Amino acid sequence: MNPIAPDLKTWLTVGRVSNLPTVWTNTLAAALLASSAGALAPPSSLVWLLLLAMLSLLYLAGMLLNDLLDADWDQQHSNARPITLGLVSRRQVRLAIYGLLLLAATAALGLSRLVEQPHWLLGSVTLLVGCILGYNLLHKTHVHSVWLMGACRSALYLTAAASLAVPAQPLWLCAVLLGVYISGLTYLARQEHLNQLLSRLPLLLMLSPLALAAYADTLWFWPVLLLWLGWLGWHYWLHLADPRRRQVRAFIGAGLAALPLFDALVLAVADQPLGSLLCVLVFFLLPHLQRWIKPT
Repeated sequence: MNPIAPDLKTWLTVGRVSNLPTVWTNTLAAALLASSAGALAPPSSLVWLLLLAMLSLLYLAGMLLNDLLDADWDQQHSNARPITLGLVSRRQVRLAIYGLLLLAATAALGLSRLVEQPHWLLGSVTLLVGCILGYNLLHKTHVHSVWLMGACRSALYLTAAASLAVPAQPLWLCAVLLGVYISGLTYLARQEHLNQLLSRLPLLLMLSPLALAAYADTLWFWPVLLLWLGWLGWHYWLHLADPRRRQVRAFIGAGLAALPLFDALVLAVADQPLGSLLCVLVFFLLPHLQRWIKPT
């Protein structure tokens, strides 16, 4: 039986809002990296507002679409999500997706009027929407569709950079490294319901941010790198190393929580210590949010 009006926590759960701050740190890192690489002023307040709104709306729409398209599979495999639990109806989720996409399109058009090269911005937004749709349509039938999930985050980086100018070479590298990290994490998520670790390849893919060390020339980079490695290493030992107490879902949550540390590393490379510190602070906040709203 479907409720007439789902409560706020139900919508927050469907939207995986505990991961939403990672979208904001991705946006911050990409925009400030583009600014520093091109010797440009950071985005104006209005550009920041529209950019964060647009990318947040697209993230939420993608999460809702994932639950909507997976509802039959979730029901068959007793995967307890709000739709299968009857906390929200498919029609309600579908209408919410339409609303989020309409608002995101409005923000994108408004943003395109404020940037110098709108074709780059609109092109990257189109790429991002295509990756979101492609992943959600294919991920249950094609194992390597995880690369489309990684491409979603890469396209997010490119979109944030395109709010200033054509994405510079360092931005493309960081976007690729982030996409590889997310793809590795998504490979693990495919076995989440079985609580299995079938291969170490996903864990190797998640080490892609180590490549940033080749470009590090600030002291701040190294403590952030040690924090990131320590966090993932500790959770690997805690949740994956011993098959008898394996908890794949918990490790995935830890991997998602570590995303702001990737952005902190990017901003350390870009010599943006205040932005990097802000990303570290968000990292410390995320595990608390994940206890309230499940990240997967």
